[in-house]
Amino acid sequence: MPTRRLTRQLIWQLLLYTLLFGAAVTGLKAALVWYNGKQQMDAIPATVSRLYLPLLSQSAWDVDIPAIQLQLRLIAQIPGVQSVALRTELGQSLRYDNPEQQGQDNNGQYQLSLLSPHSTEAIGSLLLTVSHQHIYSTMRQEVASATLAFLLGFFGLALLLWLLFNRRLVRPLQGMAEIVRNYQPGMQLPPLLPGQQQGQIDNELSELARAFRSMSDNISHHLQERQQIENELASHRDQLAGLVTERTRELKQLLNFQQLIAGISTRFINIPLHDIDQATKMALGEIGHFMQVERCYLISFADDWLVNTVHEWCASGIQPTTHSLQGQSMLRRRWASQQLQEHGLLSLDTLDELPDDATLERQELEEHQIQSLFMLRIDHMGRPVGLFGCDMVSSPRHWQGKEQQQARLLGETLANTIIRRQQLQALSQTQQQLHAANADLARMAFSDGLTGIANRRYFDERLSLYFNAARTTGKALSVLQIDIDYFKQFNDSYGHLAGDQCLRQVAQCIQEQLPAAADLAARVGGEEFAVLLPGYLAAEAVALAEAIRLAVWQLAIAHRQSRAGDRVSISIGVASLQGPPQSEHQLMRNADKALYLAKHHGRNRVEITDTDH
Repeated sequence: MPTRRLTRQLIWQLLLYTLLFGAAVTGLKAALVWYNGKQQMDAIPATVSRLYLPLLSQSAWDVDIPAIQLQLRLIAQIPGVQSVALRTELGQSLRYDNPEQQGQDNNGQYQLSLLSPHSTEAIGSLLLTVSHQHIYSTMRQEVASATLAFLLGFFGLALLLWLLFNRRLVRPLQGMAEIVRNYQPGMQLPPLLPGQQQGQIDNELSELARAFRSMSDNISHHLQERQQIENELASHRDQLAGLVTERTRELKQLLNFQQLIAGISTRFINIPLHDIDQATKMALGEIGHFMQVERCYLISFADDWLVNTVHEWCASGIQPTTHSLQGQSMLRRRWASQQLQEHGLLSLDTLDELPDDATLERQELEEHQIQSLFMLRIDHMGRPVGLFGCDMVSSPRHWQGKEQQQARLLGETLANTIIRRQQLQALSQTQQQLHAANADLARMAFSDGLTGIANRRYFDERLSLYFNAARTTGKALSVLQIDIDYFKQFNDSYGHLAGDQCLRQVAQCIQEQLPAAADLAARVGGEEFAVLLPGYLAAEAVALAEAIRLAVWQLAIAHRQSRAGDRVSISIGVASLQGPPQSEHQLMRNADKALYLAKHHGRNRVEITDTDH
């Protein structure tokens, strides 16, 4: 039957294994490049905060534009930074784009607060836009160079192996195979390796030759050795299979842990404040399932180890406990706080490890039936900002070193959650204060300080707006000019305090008579008021003016110096935008004329000019 050359088989197998090994090494190198690049990307905000924010804050405080531009340019030259934008609280904005990073995908943004160099007040914010493109570029270069070097070595090794195998192995084996093929039991074997003395052991081929010579006498011995070797191989195979299974499980767990870290980090990017509590609870649930614990919690500090917020996840059937820490100081638990302050962690496999002076800690743990506890201090910028912990209730647990390392990484990830929450809360409070201040300013700018209704400035703005809209759409527009009759005599008789009260009552009465939201009442002078009535025809405006006059009369504010009656009354002039286009000033002059007619005809009445009929 046809045979396959041994040299070709061995060389192909060796080269296949070499190729697989080279591919694995190249992949590992690419993964290492990616991991290092990812670490550099994740460290960009911390690097900028440490190296550039102090100088940038000072430059922004000093309003040193060249220095700010220089700092922004230096930040943008950090590998991976696509652009950097600065916005101060005064509304100033500066931006620098890295020309080498233009046209690349935007893979993430980080926003950093600029603090005043003389206080903790925020004077602006710095927005970093980063791209992973340089990581991919570095990884491609590393993979390409490693692949090229490997292929050169690969083909050189293939040629060298072919020459060596053909000379040192294949030809002697072919001669031995020919002799053994023609051998018959009982006949004397010729020299299997010509040129080599009988019994001389030089290499594996001479060993094979001696084995052929002693085959007939030692067949049973060789069978026993074969069985023993098979048993040993089976044992090694089982051991290797166990090692592979264990290693596969560890790699899968590592992959799941990396995915957990990435998922948590991604979830809290640009998350709004109202979603952060739910996202934190979901993250703790994922951590609890991964670490196979029964309770997992995240505690944030307000100041001096005082518990501010508590987020907790419990497995099914486990009662929550850490909510009782809300508003308490962790320093009350002296032994536990000392361990966390000195070592950064607290690990208890069993409660028997508690010292005698940890009375309060033992009491609380026994009260909540906790058998094992692990707690880690979370730091940010050199100060403790919270705690991350987990515990077991149903059975004790030995916290392994690998689990402690994973907990540290999770704690560092969750530290960003605490800081993000604090920043969002501070931002929300600042926005609320800003909205309140803007509302106060708007109210102060457009309302009359005495009566609370609109002032002359706001009336003039709305008059111009309503007039232009009415002239464009052809809809009606009416104006009322109102004056309190004999108000000077009222002030002289009752005093200015009573006069102010009278103005407030009349203004409120006028405001209450306006049926539509678009109707506007304003105080335009000392005792003068005006009303804008969009959409009102002349007859409708007159009817409403009469209702306002009657409502003021029914207030029954005593006025013994009035010639129009025994109480405070008002005179009203009405003007409407009808017929040929007019100007807004002409409309107001018509209303003034009508008001003059009302006063001339005895006051406490409504008049409309003849030009409006």
